[in-house]
Amino acid sequence: MSDEDAAAASEEITADADQDEAAEALTLEQRQEELKKSRWNVFLWLGIAVLMFSFALFPMPFSADYDNFTNSAEKDIGFVWGPSLPGDDLFDASMNLDVTASSPPPESGSLIEAYALKVDNCQQNLGEFTVIAKNGTDHAYQHQIMDKTPITGQEYTFEFSLDPGQYCIIVQYVDANGDINSNPNNDLAVSGKVWSSQTIGGLLGIICLSLSAFAFIGAQKHGAHIKTILEKGDESTEEKVLASISGARIASGPTGAPPGDGPSGPPPSTGPSGPPSPSESAPTETVPTDTTPAPAAEAVFEPAENGYFFKKLPDGSYDQTVYVQNADGSYAPHQG
Repeated sequence: MSDEDAAAASEEITADADQDEAAEALTLEQRQEELKKSRWNVFLWLGIAVLMFSFALFPMPFSADYDNFTNSAEKDIGFVWGPSLPGDDLFDASMNLDVTASSPPPESGSLIEAYALKVDNCQQNLGEFTVIAKNGTDHAYQHQIMDKTPITGQEYTFEFSLDPGQYCIIVQYVDANGDINSNPNNDLAVSGKVWSSQTIGGLLGIICLSLSAFAFIGAQKHGAHIKTILEKGDESTEEKVLASISGARIASGPTGAPPGDGPSGPPPSTGPSGPPSPSESAPTETVPTDTTPAPAAEAVFEPAENGYFFKKLPDGSYDQTVYVQNADGSYAPHQG
């Protein structure tokens, strides 16, 4: 491993450690707030996932009636959209055509065929596109035909997979040779459904469902830590005392030591101005004045919760260490 790789690995470990320390530094109230947010995220992403899956499963319906002039049922189904690439692939939009043979041809060998043609104008002559569809050389033009003679009143389903684009569908009766059956008594009904949104809605639903799962895991972690704090008192004594101090900072006293009350200079001399006279038996006694400066202010230990003390310094600030009182009245730092 090179020095750069070792440095990168060390930075990642340090970052993970910092995240763990930040997570451990959260108080009980902060963890409860994070738990509430995680639970809301679970419901939020889960609700969006349900909407996306519903959107994906909701089809676009359409219908077409038989026209005796064209001897077929034709319909412009509009634009089919999706993320699919040209050609047959997993992301194609599904389309189902349910054809009811209301009055099929009486001739034997008659069949039903269906086309899905990717054209912009369904009013034009579609003959050339039906030929391409029968050849099966282009996924944009598709053709399917039944393999059995239709029975009156029976419903038959054709399933197509479409690329994005504008489509027309054609359903008609053909004879055994594949030519259009133009019997004037022929009739059929077509009802179809296109699932244009199944791919996009499904992918978005899976993403939202994954985010909901991650939020649920985070909520479980916060809940487990809160349970540990409540059952075992995992929050340290220092955190409890410092939290109580930071919540309501006590108004401090003077910011410096009190001024000294000693004399400002030496006492005045009260002795005689000359030598004593013979009548004076003793000199006058002079009373000395105490010039010792006042002692400096000392730190004060103020009581906190649960028998603990915090140390107030002479400048009014507080020491961040928590103290306990010994049996002899002295104070010592608390060992967590």
